Amino acid sequence: MSHFTKIKSKITDKVFLKKAISDMELEYQEGKLKAKGWLWKKEKADIIIPTKSGYDIGFRFNGETYDIVADWDSIKDVDQNSFVDTLNQRYAYNVVKDTLSRQGFLLTSEESKAGDINLTLCRES
Repeated sequence: MSHFTKIKSKITDKVFLKKAISDMELEYQEGKLKAKGWLWKKEKADIIIPTKSGYDIGFRFNGETYDIVADWDSIKDVDQNSFVDTLNQRYAYNVVKDTLSRQGFLLTSEESKAGDINLTLCRES
């Protein structure tokens, strides 16, 4: 039996959430939306990512963070754990990069290896 699952996250900023989704090369929609699940079930969402299986991965702001809402039993083309891990990594990457840039650091190199991202920065003069 399929049902919607709500995953709590530490994602607080919509701008960086959208950047993370774009980094994953996924299309999204935003507004007052409803994420589609099995048997026409729907959940309110502020951002949705349509999947090839016809169901949506949604993000709903709870006043502090964005919960991820989806009918994972019906979404066959996206692995839940991989999706959440990659989303969290890309979100953190964008937050860190933006924060350091605002603090006067320049990114001089970036290396991805075995799932880790190493950034080399220098302070602007």
